[in-house]
Formats: sequence, structure tokens, C-alpha cells
Amino acid sequence: MIQKMIRVGNSLAATIPKVYIDELNYKIGTPLKWEKTDNGLLLYTPQKAAKSPSSIDPKVAKLIEKLSKKYSQVWQELSKL
Repeated sequence: MIQKMIRVGNSLAATIPKVYIDELNYKIGTPLKWEKTDNGLLLYTPQKAAKSPSSIDPKVAKLIEKLSKKYSQVWQELSKL
């Protein structure tokens, strides 16, 4: 699909076809990021950051710690592969 640049104030803009807006569930205010590539510009929505360890349920954190200790030797052996 070919898009043309349009003038918006002192800037240039390209519109996103409705079919893609609907498919990607874009709304006004959706964060978009541009990245220069060898083929031109790549437009994408940045991924949301993963939860920080402090926001993990304490019960889950305790279980992870318990399993990490119990299987520490296994994790060390796997890391050598």
C-alpha cells in the first residue's frame, strides 16, 4: 500500500491505513516508535516493560527462591551447555 507524506504544521506526516489501525488495535495516544533501517523506516509499538521483581506476588517470589535453591546444581549444569 503506497502512502504519501502530508504536511502537518512544520512537520511531515504519513497516515496509517484503517485496516492496520483496526488489526493492531491502535488508538489515539498509542505509543509508536520509529527506527531507521537499511530498508527505510520501521514503525512499531514498543513492548511494555516486564514486571519488576518487587511487583511479583510474594508467594510466587518465595516459591521461585525455594526452587532456585533446590535445583541450583541443575541450573549450574544447564548453564554449561
